[in-house]
Amino acid sequence: MAQPGFIRNFSAEDIIPPNRLVAVSAAADFHVGLAIDASAIYAGVTEQGTDDHLRVDVVMTQSAPIEFGGDIAAGDLIVADADGKAIGLDLASYVGETKIHVAGWAMEEGDAGTIGDIFLAPQLIATIPSA
Repeated sequence: MAQPGFIRNFSAEDIIPPNRLVAVSAAADFHVGLAIDASAIYAGVTEQGTDDHLRVDVVMTQSAPIEFGGDIAAGDLIVADADGKAIGLDLASYVGETKIHVAGWAMEEGDAGTIGDIFLAPQLIATIPSA
């Protein structure tokens, strides 16, 4: 069971479903958008999602329930798929990338559609391009 820590209300760039990863917006301060890959800095996980007034509560620390976008094992590092769902990091999918943002790690296993808990531990994997 998730035990969310710090929760902050943000303006959302668009309607965002509940239990999805969101990223810090480059467009405006204190705005978030749906995370669609591992290229942006994660702000956290949405609680209830947004409606037409475009405000969203985001769990930023500790653990959060999130919808899995594929099969996940406990301990997998988590990134976002194209729908903001949690997927396990597969480094082979990021060959040539110099920055990979990770949201945290899975606290339990599950398959696509499962609402499972992740521990939010944002980190950056930086790679040095080969010469």
